[in-house]
Amino acid sequence: MCRNDLIEGFIEPDTGDIDSVFSDNSTVYTESLRSSFLQSVRENGRGYHKYSDGQYLIPEDEQEQERLDMQHEIFLLTMNRKLYHAPISPNVQHVLDLGTGTGIWAIDFADQHSSAHVLGIDLSPIQPSWIPPNCKFELDDYEKPWTFSQEFDFIHARMLMGSIADEKNLFKQAYDNLAPGGWIEMQDFSLPVRADDDTMKGTAFEELNIKFMEGLRMIGRDGGGPEKYKQLLTEVGFQNVVEVKYKWPQNEWPKNKHLKTLGQWNMVNTLDGLYGFSARLLTQVLGMTTEELEQLLEKCREDIMNPRIHAYWPIVVAYAQKPQTASDSLKQDGSVIPGSREGEN
Repeated sequence: MCRNDLIEGFIEPDTGDIDSVFSDNSTVYTESLRSSFLQSVRENGRGYHKYSDGQYLIPEDEQEQERLDMQHEIFLLTMNRKLYHAPISPNVQHVLDLGTGTGIWAIDFADQHSSAHVLGIDLSPIQPSWIPPNCKFELDDYEKPWTFSQEFDFIHARMLMGSIADEKNLFKQAYDNLAPGGWIEMQDFSLPVRADDDTMKGTAFEELNIKFMEGLRMIGRDGGGPEKYKQLLTEVGFQNVVEVKYKWPQNEWPKNKHLKTLGQWNMVNTLDGLYGFSARLLTQVLGMTTEELEQLLEKCREDIMNPRIHAYWPIVVAYAQKPQTASDSLKQDGSVIPGSREGEN
């Protein structure tokens, strides 16, 4: 079961002594959190993948790899230490991880499922060489036509928002490459970062999110795409489509203790990724100068650490099953039947 205090809903802010955190000591506090979560963060400049260059706007360097591994832990905190929600077979055989990044999800899955052969694909060969014997990684672009030699029982993808040009086509390829009865699960973040009250209005962080949305539209990407996954999966022909929504607080503003901890982690996650999220999109696409970018991000860092701003990341987990037989998915006239067991947890 999912933690009830993490599933989407109203989050009560902590109205205690917020100034104890948001003060002149905020930088020291943030560095202390970063140190405890990451041990160390090395600033060696930014590096981007070479394969299909330009399709993915976020760096692949060591700093980003550390952030991705920390983000993996945030997902585990969110999902009650589970790697997935889909009700897959405990003896699942063939598993595909799209955009595997550092490979941490694929490695953990392979460790937990000795029966599985896990394949992780990514644009960057940044995965470790010491991996479980039932796990392997390949350099591949999931937006190109798939040419896998076998069908999969489970296809997983996480944090692909902004890197998918055509979500429906991606789901169609997944559908065609799943074995009958196989499952797909998407775990993603949807823009914009938002607040359920007016505390984000007029802030630099709101301005940045508006620019994110605008820049993504200009390159044919939909920042709000994850909130359409459920509908698109159904349209492609998947059944048993389920959507679970979470909120990642932007800092420790919630009153709930667990959400407060989650917000601490996500604050560091955001601060460490902020320049990487922004640089290419805002300078190369929107035409901002480096000075303009740095000035905006400096103001955003203050907003991100400010517990008076009740911002959160919308997180969407959508999973669905390919029908066991053709008769399960088609009416007599050949049209697709929408998912037979849709709902929200």
